[in-house]
Amino acid sequence: MQAQRISAWLGIALAVIGAPLKALRVMRQAEPLSSVAYDYIALALIVAGAVLVLRYGRGRLLAAGWGFGVAMFYGSFFYHYENWTAGIGDIRFERTMVIVGGPFLLLNLLGLVLSLMAPKSVEA
Repeated sequence: MQAQRISAWLGIALAVIGAPLKALRVMRQAEPLSSVAYDYIALALIVAGAVLVLRYGRGRLLAAGWGFGVAMFYGSFFYHYENWTAGIGDIRFERTMVIVGGPFLLLNLLGLVLSLMAPKSVEA
């Protein structure tokens, strides 16, 4: 299976898991509209890009979605890491956000790298 298709299936799997979790979190705790919008923009880009890769073999939109996700998780991860190491805020919360956010940052990086890998050309 080519790298872009793996990235597409990874994106769909994470969207199936992430979208309901985000909806539940918003119902439980109010978040700024910008935070919710950013998450769903990334989700829409990844899902739409995954569909384009799986149907037509085009991966640019998928790469854009992964890049958007990397940017969000990068900012979140290092913000909470800085708070945790500096002892700012609720240390248990900051530590949890680092422990949970780190793997998601890595998954988004993996999805980005896979989506940027050129498909192998088939020679007749």
